[in-house]
Amino acid sequence: MIALPSIAFGGFSGSAKGVTARQVGGRSILSVRSWPTGQTTSAQVVRRASLSKITKSYKTLTDSQMKDWERLAEHTSGQSVFGQKAQLTGINLYVRLNANRVMAGEALIAEAPAAVAAVPNVSYSNVEITPQLVIFGGIKHESSPYKLVVKMSGSQSSGITNGWSKTVIISSDTEDDWGEADLTKLYLKTIGVEPTPGQKVFIESYWLDTSTGFTGQVFKDSVIVTGESSYQGRVRVTMDNLDPAEEQHVSALDMDFSTNAPVIYFDTVCLGHSNVASSEAILDKELPEELIGLSYALARGMGEDGSLHPQSYQIQSMVWRQKTELHFMHRGGKYIKPTEVFGPGIFYQQ
Repeated sequence: MIALPSIAFGGFSGSAKGVTARQVGGRSILSVRSWPTGQTTSAQVVRRASLSKITKSYKTLTDSQMKDWERLAEHTSGQSVFGQKAQLTGINLYVRLNANRVMAGEALIAEAPAAVAAVPNVSYSNVEITPQLVIFGGIKHESSPYKLVVKMSGSQSSGITNGWSKTVIISSDTEDDWGEADLTKLYLKTIGVEPTPGQKVFIESYWLDTSTGFTGQVFKDSVIVTGESSYQGRVRVTMDNLDPAEEQHVSALDMDFSTNAPVIYFDTVCLGHSNVASSEAILDKELPEELIGLSYALARGMGEDGSLHPQSYQIQSMVWRQKTELHFMHRGGKYIKPTEVFGPGIFYQQ
């Protein structure tokens, strides 16, 4: 028979089999070792190895650096235990913050942050999940150094009300793209199977301050998977959308149409053609009717002497021969080929 540690022994601490007793803030706390219930993923193996490396690196700090981490830990609380916030040690805080930074692709920091950083909370309007789509819409953007960490579960029974223990990290460094984050590929890569219509996916998300490693409050959500979605993502036109059977007059093409404002963002290199101060790009798909119109944007070209020449362009989308054509027409400044059309432009529907 094994005698288990008991809270009846006020000053007792130690381990017996899978049970450990420790003293925290004058209280005796019992904890039972948890055993893995499934196969360890490669991501989990990497993270565990990273935690071990970070823990060992703490010993390389100077006495002054360790004291700074201890001082910061005094003002930082850990996970709540029996309704009371657990106290952190300097090494606990060092490992926690650096583990967060490494997870987001950042390097270890030896110097403790100057103070506990306040991190904003996550806010988004909707999450759409189908077997072919996992996307967050209407995200309230937070500028660098904040990155969005998203944890999601595989498909669970719709009757389950608490499945957040089954979530795993889908992305640790998401940067929303104009308020939208498409996690479809990352979800399929991490979970391994498509979401099942009619079942539920649990979600946890929070902002990570990559400069310090501090995180914001975890926002929990759950979504029923649908067979298809009415969500209309932003339209984006790139070189992949050019018709290979047509002559093209661009060497780079990236047009991003906003869904919340009449704005297009350009990043295109126009080569020009014949004796006309314009370039054409013919697409292999038809743009939606509401995106047929014109816009204006700035441009720049490099002269033979290396001088930079600012220009302006009118960009028009139109349907011709049952195809969508994009016309980049020079309107101001010295015309130079090639020309880079860049930046935002106001869109006028026709």
